[in-house]
Amino acid sequence: MKRYLIALTGAVLLGACARIGSPEGGPKDTTPPRVVKGTPNGALNFRERAIYLTFDEWVTLQEVNTEVFVSPPLAKRPEVMLKGRTVIFRFDESEQLRPNTTYTIFFGTAVRDLHEGNPAQDLRFVFSTGAHLDSAALVGIVVDAFSEEPLEGVSVLLYDNLADSAIVAERPYYLIRTDKSGQFRLPNVRPGVYRCIAIEDADQNLRWRPEMERIGFLDSFIVVRPADTLVSVPVLRVSAPAPEGRLLSRRVNQYGVVRLGYGRLLALPDLRVEPPNSVRCLPVREQDTLVVWYDNPDSLSWTLYAGADTVPVRALSKATHLKQHRLFFGDERLSPSPGGRRPTQPTTPTALPPPRTVHVRPERPVYVPFNAPLTSADTSRILLLADSTAMRDFTLTIEPEAPLSLRLSLNWERGRRYALTLLPTALTDFWGATNADTLTRFFSVPTEKQVGTLVLVVENLKPQTAYLLRLMNGNTLEEERSFVAQETEQREVFADLLPVAYTVQLIEDANQNGRWDGGNYFARRQPERVFSKKTEALRPGWDMEFTLSVPSEASRRRQ
Repeated sequence: MKRYLIALTGAVLLGACARIGSPEGGPKDTTPPRVVKGTPNGALNFRERAIYLTFDEWVTLQEVNTEVFVSPPLAKRPEVMLKGRTVIFRFDESEQLRPNTTYTIFFGTAVRDLHEGNPAQDLRFVFSTGAHLDSAALVGIVVDAFSEEPLEGVSVLLYDNLADSAIVAERPYYLIRTDKSGQFRLPNVRPGVYRCIAIEDADQNLRWRPEMERIGFLDSFIVVRPADTLVSVPVLRVSAPAPEGRLLSRRVNQYGVVRLGYGRLLALPDLRVEPPNSVRCLPVREQDTLVVWYDNPDSLSWTLYAGADTVPVRALSKATHLKQHRLFFGDERLSPSPGGRRPTQPTTPTALPPPRTVHVRPERPVYVPFNAPLTSADTSRILLLADSTAMRDFTLTIEPEAPLSLRLSLNWERGRRYALTLLPTALTDFWGATNADTLTRFFSVPTEKQVGTLVLVVENLKPQTAYLLRLMNGNTLEEERSFVAQETEQREVFADLLPVAYTVQLIEDANQNGRWDGGNYFARRQPERVFSKKTEALRPGWDMEFTLSVPSEASRRRQ
């Protein structure tokens, strides 16, 4: 028994000695790790092949390949490793550093403390291969060209080679990335003249790929003078490249529809099919996408020629498609059946969603969208009620330029609620299928006391300039108008609006094509300017005047 007690006591003491971790409880550690010794920061005439940074606590390395980068960029990927509390940055054996150049190693949030994951703050290592450190810094912000929202993680690149092709052919001279607020600060820049661009560098190869990466650029070069310590860069507005007429994407994996995405689709291309068979095509333009609806009853492979582009379409079964297809409203989703299903099985909805109510502005046409092109509507299978009274004086039209919707026209009366009921087989679509369900949609026509009027005054316009004016209700386009300014001020009235807050968007339509266009680097065309402002909520039965003032040219140049 005595021997057992001695052994038990020894085991308890040994277990207590083995618990070396931090004690339970107490305040959470929020202190980031700090460098306490290692290779001197700011070293001159640097010739070392490795850099050592020792921290005041145990640390870990996370996401090294994305968080750690060097400006100017290195030709070879360095090795970043951890040994004890020391982070080691080792250059590739074949790396040749540029002479008389200041380098900055950015560690981002790669170095974190072991227990709480607090990242080291603003961890950078600077050295020069020459006798001094370059001291100028460039600061700026990168935003989305349309929304003006700041962009995080965008690469801002400086080139000392000023040729247009340099940004696609070689690495930049300097590199920095934007933070969460879209801002950047590039330190240790030498005097010189640079081209400055911002790209969403998807493949992180430090070269712009026009076919896939968005870009922002300046109209002029950045000049850093010997006496400069801080240089402010104008706002870099990032947009998608817009190669005119170039086919960028294609989707042909679904029977009945081919989707072709273009850089800029100015006009519908000529279409033809081979081999000549029973394939029927219906082209519909959706902004820069050409949607070709087709019917291929023979289920044979065929080829679609869209202008100069060749699009092979493999054989898909029409019968299988019709088993899965369900003609329904285009702005609603059918709920899938509960439980798991194999990917090859069609989705079978269990129940229709409740009917949607749409607000009607009496002076505007009403379109009911569908998920497939329509060819006919049987009015004997369609019922329209105003409150509980059957209506006869209405028309339903399928317009050739909008085959995916049904236009409903009637003399709308304020204060009434309408119900449109489409009985089974009321509609026939492009493939000869009919709606199997009873489809219902409600329409509400508010009284004058339930809606408001927005009187919009746009100031500081440029005469003889084309503009697009959009009224947005959240993400929904309420109304769009285009005009060419005759004066510096334009007045627009929007009536019968729901009493909510709206966003006014004004687009300088420089090429007068009736839409917003992004920039073109090689043509030196900046993205079209967009000016947005949110209104206060309208009050029912009231007129509200709202002013949107376009910034002056001088203030834009300061951006």
